[in-house]
Amino acid sequence: MLRILLTAILILSICLPAHAGATKTETITLNLPESVMAATVQAALPLDIDARSKGLQGSIRIIGIDNLQFGDKYLACRLRIAGSNLKIVSELAGHQINLKIGEVDLDFDCTARLRFDRATQVLYIKPVVDRMKSGQNGGQGDIGQALVSLLNGREFPVSMQDMKPLIAKSGGKTLFIAMKFVDIQARRDVLQFSLLPQVSSK
Repeated sequence: MLRILLTAILILSICLPAHAGATKTETITLNLPESVMAATVQAALPLDIDARSKGLQGSIRIIGIDNLQFGDKYLACRLRIAGSNLKIVSELAGHQINLKIGEVDLDFDCTARLRFDRATQVLYIKPVVDRMKSGQNGGQGDIGQALVSLLNGREFPVSMQDMKPLIAKSGGKTLFIAMKFVDIQARRDVLQFSLLPQVSSK
């Protein structure tokens, strides 16, 4: 959904040429408000995340992101994650011990820093847990803390390379708009995208 939204805004932001040949375009800055990003995030849920470790195995999924807010270089939200088929793996006297936990539901406030790598076109999100409370299925105690420790302070990559070129018709020509992310920053009340559109036609 975010991909569709960005391409739609680019159509309104770029004066599309009617003549053939490549066109050089300057960087475009798009500020997407919290309400738009919140709707985009909700449409993408649930999200499976890879937060496993040697000591914890199972499936972990983000099932809720609420109260999304953007500040200068950070975002804040209420995050709800669910773990299923969880087990703690430990070793005793050379033998592996699997302690089955089952399901865990965690609900907590967190803030996150954003870091964009232009060379690899990857956005890194680094959450820090502020306050945690147990969900209806448990989550308190060692297993809850172990699950949160896998998320807390760890960078999670989001690839931005999958955005396909936009194809449109204008004046009998086929227009191709390829987009490259230059930067992604959290600003007060908005998520700011800096994009370099590359327009060509044939």
